[in-house]
Amino acid sequence: MRIGITYDLKPADAPAASEPNDLYEELEAIETIVAIEQVLRRRGHDVVRLGGGRALLDVLIRGGLAERLDGVFNLAEGFGGRGRESQVPAILELLGIPFTGSDAPALTLTLDKRVAKLVAIDHGLPTPPFRLVPVGETCDDRGLRYPLFLKPVGEGSSIGIRSRSRCTGPAQLHDLVRSLHAAYHQPVLVEEFLPGEEYTVGVLGNGDDARVLGVMQIVPSGPLDEFVYSLEYKRDYCVEVRYHMTDELLRRGAVSPARLRQIHELALAAHRVFECRDISRVDLRCDRDGEVQFIEINPLPGLRPGFSDLANLAAGHGWSYDALVGGILDAARGRWQVSPGVARPPALAAITAAAMPALTGDSSDVLG
Repeated sequence: MRIGITYDLKPADAPAASEPNDLYEELEAIETIVAIEQVLRRRGHDVVRLGGGRALLDVLIRGGLAERLDGVFNLAEGFGGRGRESQVPAILELLGIPFTGSDAPALTLTLDKRVAKLVAIDHGLPTPPFRLVPVGETCDDRGLRYPLFLKPVGEGSSIGIRSRSRCTGPAQLHDLVRSLHAAYHQPVLVEEFLPGEEYTVGVLGNGDDARVLGVMQIVPSGPLDEFVYSLEYKRDYCVEVRYHMTDELLRRGAVSPARLRQIHELALAAHRVFECRDISRVDLRCDRDGEVQFIEINPLPGLRPGFSDLANLAAGHGWSYDALVGGILDAARGRWQVSPGVARPPALAAITAAAMPALTGDSSDVLG
């Protein structure tokens, strides 16, 4: 098969001094693209790097690649707004090109953490009480119990999440809301802080056939009840945290078989409720009563070998990197064979080329 890879690379330059230093945190390192490309080639596929954004449109349409691809391995995070992760999937759907991972609606739904929590509540998934603070508005706790936890409503990869994201009183709450609004220019999600054990769960597959890849507990070097799995911890995870995998958790009695089943069931329920496809990573944490709660779900998880949570989780459960990437592609190909999607427009490049002069010429020629 000829497989394209869509992605958005981290720029060589750091963010400007006036910008948050985690501005590019979700974008891919070139090492990830190379690693996935090598896996796909070892599996016998012809691989084409497509990139993302406007350059992707150019190579697919003007370059005529849209009609010469059998599928796409999608890693693109997109740019701008809460629909950014859905940009590339929407383009691929428009062009009739099958791709790995979730579709545009699922990616938009899960990136907006407030809407995702509303959907979770509607489907009976336990999640901590919360409120949303729009840009420019001040915040009171409105009956939420301290400590509280704050984060931008439409980011991933711990963007906007720091050790100070846990707050214990109104003054700290007001200051943090203001600083997040100023830095990220989007609403802030305020929810009750969960002081218990934190787990991330990999889910592979689709619908009733989806299965748990593994459960990983994130254990901090400091006190658990104050722990925030923040950007500082993730960037220096080898020092700041320990990752405990399923076998170790069971062997040490850190989780019982019944609790492990509960974690599995909640992660699988989230994967299905949000109609995620092929792969997802589900973040869970225990509340002050020890009950497991849904935090969020990432249907476009990072795959950087030796760094990303999902890659570390898979390795800790005996999965090689080849097996992980290959498993995602196999799950997608199973979907493509059953439901290949919208037929590709005939003579796409010719149609687009014919339309371009009209769209860039005199508006009277277009509007009549």
